[in-house]
Amino acid sequence: WLAIIVEVIQQSWEDFIVLMILQGVNGGVGYIEEKNAGNAVAALKNSLAPKCHCKRNGKFITIPARELVPGDVVELVIGDVVPADAILKGVEPLQVDQSALTGESLPVTISPGGKLKMGSAVKRGEANAVVCATGQNTFFGKAAGLIDAVEATGRFQQILFKITLWLLAISLVLTTIIFIDLILAKEDVLRALSVVIVLLVASIPIAMQVVCTSTMAVGSRRLAQRKVIVARLSAIEELAGMTILCSDKTGT
Repeated sequence: WLAIIVEVIQQSWEDFIVLMILQGVNGGVGYIEEKNAGNAVAALKNSLAPKCHCKRNGKFITIPARELVPGDVVELVIGDVVPADAILKGVEPLQVDQSALTGESLPVTISPGGKLKMGSAVKRGEANAVVCATGQNTFFGKAAGLIDAVEATGRFQQILFKITLWLLAISLVLTTIIFIDLILAKEDVLRALSVVIVLLVASIPIAMQVVCTSTMAVGSRRLAQRKVIVARLSAIEELAGMTILCSDKTGT
């Protein structure tokens, strides 16, 4: 942008148009690729959205779990995943697998009146339950909210940032030397500044972030075709550098 401003001051409209086109192409390609990757991931999430059997108008129907509200009655059978925090009804206990929440591999017995946590899997028994909390108000939702609240810069972004800083530092040193040499050679200050800025822009790959984003966006779309949800594009590169994945029997 500094180079564009200098070209405007010099009224060098040809260079101004070329620089504006480059900025537009770089920004447009990065935005389109990331948006397409996001659309693919969103479509995958919708296709994998959990459903449940809920009692509406006196009969049980299948609806998306996100449409549940407190007070709804849901039907739970073996193999179902509890769609929301709910209070167990009836007279028979229910055995559920809460390993995804607590890490405990053995099924837990929930008696009538007990609370079922969203994300638990029914291992034995059949019963109805009354929804008491949904979404972010559930035990699982609150835990996920704590994780989402932690915003850490990915390792890939850190590497790109360091590379850019090193290139910028080296370029500043060299262009400063060139600028001083041009001034000592009685060159016009504005002309010398224009030459230095052009060299500075050329020495730093401004499209590096766009190229990396586009590459990872393509990978995200291919992973989405294989039913893999990518929540963060930089996670693709970080996972590619993984050599050992440690996991216990519950998958945590």
